[in-house]
Amino acid sequence: MLPARPYRPRPSGAQACTACGEPMPTATAAPGPSATTVAACGACGTEQHGRPASRRLVDPDWAALAPKATLRYADDTAERLTAPDALVPFRVERATARLLLREWAQRRRFTPKAFRRIDESASFRGAFLPYWVWQARTRSRYRAARGDRHWAKAGGNRVRATRWRPAAGTVTRDFADVAVAATVRLEGRALAALMRDWTLGDAVPFTPELVEGHWVQRYDLEPEAGLELAKDRMAAAIERDVRERVGGDEQYVAAIETAYSDLAYRLVLLPVWLVSYAHRGRRRMVAVHGESGRVVGERPWSAGRLILATAFALAASGVILYFSLLSVSRPRGRPSGRRIVDAMDMLYGLLSATPLVHRACSPQKRPALPGRAAAPHTPFRERQCLR
Repeated sequence: MLPARPYRPRPSGAQACTACGEPMPTATAAPGPSATTVAACGACGTEQHGRPASRRLVDPDWAALAPKATLRYADDTAERLTAPDALVPFRVERATARLLLREWAQRRRFTPKAFRRIDESASFRGAFLPYWVWQARTRSRYRAARGDRHWAKAGGNRVRATRWRPAAGTVTRDFADVAVAATVRLEGRALAALMRDWTLGDAVPFTPELVEGHWVQRYDLEPEAGLELAKDRMAAAIERDVRERVGGDEQYVAAIETAYSDLAYRLVLLPVWLVSYAHRGRRRMVAVHGESGRVVGERPWSAGRLILATAFALAASGVILYFSLLSVSRPRGRPSGRRIVDAMDMLYGLLSATPLVHRACSPQKRPALPGRAAAPHTPFRERQCLR
């Protein structure tokens, strides 16, 4: 639906209608446990109902944690943020990172010429990426079923069957360092590749002097959301423990109830060398690991170089095919000029016969009879191609 009125800037804090895009005034019903916020659009009449933000669901484990101190330390905002607890210092120097980046960029042949000098980019800088690192002790009660495969008889034949037995119990597990990336500046695959090489045991207490000369990014993911992602990773590890405890050939896990204790988190800054480049109207990021020197990122392809290489390969194939036909076209007693003409005739005949063979082997339909629909004549087409 198009807006009923011309576009005008939306007032600050106003909510846009999901149907027409017009700003909607906000009104709140009478206070009470069932009160809801009602937003009504004056242009199309659409109403939206929602609960106030003060009554949204809050994880009780998060609510039990004590608030952390705040500090102004990020280079991309002047807000006071949760103060970092630790950071991992750089082990790869700037010159070494540039050399590793240049070798990585020149390793692929068909990359743009400008990309092969990415180490000379003005955007190259050292940075610290924020990570939420969680620790907890868990105790999980589970209800499951264990399946053991065996051979059984059914209808006079032996068949493979599974015998199921109920299983229940409790598993405990301690999680020391569950790291969750708090940034979205890099893709998830790049962050996962970088995380494999960082050594959290080398972290030192945070002081503002340690980040001087490096770019410090604020976290994009709040710690409450980081706790939810950390619990997902813990739940996956707990489920593996449950399946191992149940045993058998197959496992069916009906329910797992987990209680968390000694829950705590840290904001840790991890070192990385970053550089960005433009490709097809989009800025892309390449990272050099600050400890191991691993280079993570996407290398673009050069369309011109790919087309040139394809054309060269096709030309070389054509020359090889031409001389192959020339060598087998006629006996050696023939004059060389006549042999060239015969080879060209064979090549032309081969190219002319290709569409004929394709047309003969293509699906054909039987002529439609009165009162009947046409049907493909597959057996006849197959016999025709085999002759």
